[in-house]
Amino acid sequence: GGGGTHRSGQAAFGNMCRGGRMFAPTKTWRKWQRKSNQNQRRYATVSALAASAVAALVTARGHRIDQVPEIPLVLSAGVEAISKTKEAIEVLQRFGAYEDVSRVKESKKLRAGIGKMRNRRYVTRKGPLVVYSEDNGIIRAFRNLPGVELAQVTRLNLLKLVSGGHLG
Repeated sequence: GGGGTHRSGQAAFGNMCRGGRMFAPTKTWRKWQRKSNQNQRRYATVSALAASAVAALVTARGHRIDQVPEIPLVLSAGVEAISKTKEAIEVLQRFGAYEDVSRVKESKKLRAGIGKMRNRRYVTRKGPLVVYSEDNGIIRAFRNLPGVELAQVTRLNLLKLVSGGHLG
């Protein structure tokens, strides 16, 4: 700075200072993932899929499935050709799954803690997972709906099937 004492304009570097560096910064060479056997990974994916067919586990996870005729809800391949979000909402409403999307929409809250300053300002619930085999516009139709996640059947992600480590 221009005026003031000799300390003015000097930045804070200590770990106890506001805006200073953190103590023992996280290293890039830390083992972030842990390898597990491929057979165990497959078994976990199959178990997660089986758990998604148990209505009690799905409701215990917080999903609204009272109006849904069957769990898991299997629709014809014609749904993959939907490319408008308005049509996607109509499909979800017709089969009673839109209640879960509106639950996600209402759940948007400010995150507790310092994550608010680190571009993680809001937290929301998870909604339905749409599994498709071929993308004929289905991704564009469902991507703007809050909480709705999409997965291709050949590339099922275990973290999307059991988000937060809770089955259902």
